[in-house]
Amino acid sequence: MGNSKSRKKAASQRKIQIQAKALQVNEVPSAPRFVADVMLGRLAKWLRIAGFDVLYSNRYIDEELIRLSSLEHRILLSRDTRLLVRKSVCRFVFLESGKILEQMRQVFRATGVKNLPGLLSRCLYCNEVLAEVPRERARDLVPPYVFETQAKFTSCSACGRIYWAGTHRQAVLRTLESLLTSG
Repeated sequence: MGNSKSRKKAASQRKIQIQAKALQVNEVPSAPRFVADVMLGRLAKWLRIAGFDVLYSNRYIDEELIRLSSLEHRILLSRDTRLLVRKSVCRFVFLESGKILEQMRQVFRATGVKNLPGLLSRCLYCNEVLAEVPRERARDLVPPYVFETQAKFTSCSACGRIYWAGTHRQAVLRTLESLLTSG
């Protein structure tokens, strides 16, 4: 058997192993927390937009992902079959698609998510919970037009980023709502 065929066969066998030990919805807490592997930065960002607690770093090695998942009771999100077949990996969602909307739909389905925990309540970069900022304090931190047109601002205590309801907010809300209803 050629090298290519043997690799495909091994990958197929790993997928069967993964399906056998896949996460069951009844094992998921009402507000699931996640840790995402290096291939899933966009998914981590979208889950944070939806309000989920998602750890992500492009520097996490496999052992760190497993440790965080186990110690912090987080669901490991991965597309890496070699990672997920490890005996020490217990709670995970194997993401088969490379498309972000399919990945979100799969996470919602696998974890039984019916509602979003806190839309736009987390920093997209740090994962910290955002806090409301007095409007006057935001004056010098945002562009003048934004200050004039927005009434509410939030900020990340870890990195200092400021957030407001931009023009894309409605499109994001529609996308997330459609994912929940189609799940």
